[in-house]
Amino acid sequence: PGVELRVRFEAGKLTLKTAASSDNVYLDIWVEGGPVRTVHLTKGPQDLVVFEGPAGEHSLRILRRNESWQGVWDVSGAEIDAGRFLDPAPLPAKKIMLIGDSITCGEASDVAIDDTRNDIAFANAGKAYGKVLAAKLGTQCHLVSCGGRGLIRDWQGIRSGVNAPQFYERAAPDENQLWNHTSWVPDAVGICLGTNDFSQGIPDQTDFVGAYVEFIEKIRRDAPQAHIFVINSPMLGDGGIPKLSACNAYLDEAVGRLNSAQVSRARIGRYPGRPVNAHPIAPEHAAMAAELEPLFREVLKI
Repeated sequence: PGVELRVRFEAGKLTLKTAASSDNVYLDIWVEGGPVRTVHLTKGPQDLVVFEGPAGEHSLRILRRNESWQGVWDVSGAEIDAGRFLDPAPLPAKKIMLIGDSITCGEASDVAIDDTRNDIAFANAGKAYGKVLAAKLGTQCHLVSCGGRGLIRDWQGIRSGVNAPQFYERAAPDENQLWNHTSWVPDAVGICLGTNDFSQGIPDQTDFVGAYVEFIEKIRRDAPQAHIFVINSPMLGDGGIPKLSACNAYLDEAVGRLNSAQVSRARIGRYPGRPVNAHPIAPEHAAMAAELEPLFREVLKI
């Protein structure tokens, strides 16, 4: 989720050779930073016309809105009519990585608070707090996140699946291809995990804290200069079971055990989403990004 393709070209038409593995792949497309166009792909190979208009120099941005488990989008080539590709604009120097679950993916974020429907079309990584934060900071951003997964167990309480310490190592959560960490090293990392670990009750403290410490040490292996923020879940509360209090205590213990100036807690508020879906919606993601901005800005020195 949130992966972007940016292209500069000089032509009147640009077509991508693509394929979608399901009928649930959604993209957002901007031309010259103009209004967004949302595209819903159908399953199978297709030539996707992403621009058709006046000939000349154009810049294009395409963002994958939803998650790979809902459908994989492959791009195998690009064609332009009577024109040429131009050198891409330089990327920002600073990089941030946000690691998490469906919250970080932007699940159910692009919807009005009074809308009672639930639909994959409402997923929008571009409105998730990490992408909003990166835009405010002027940095690159990777969302290393997968819905329903946790640190030690998923939302069903299953521990044997692919959770964050495992999918962190992969190019995509449910594919075996490993990610080359040396190719993209973040300057700051935010980890927002715990919502799914606490879904079926409060997990064992020793297991959770130990796994969190081990996971952070793995990230520091790959990005030894990065500052790492341990972020609490914005969805957990202290209703019948004090999940939020327990999770905060576990996160505090993990940070304390690491005892490093490069690892700190980032406390954000609770953002309950809609009555029919507890995932934060876009204005709540914007509020989360606003809470995190001064913390990231300080360590990034921007």
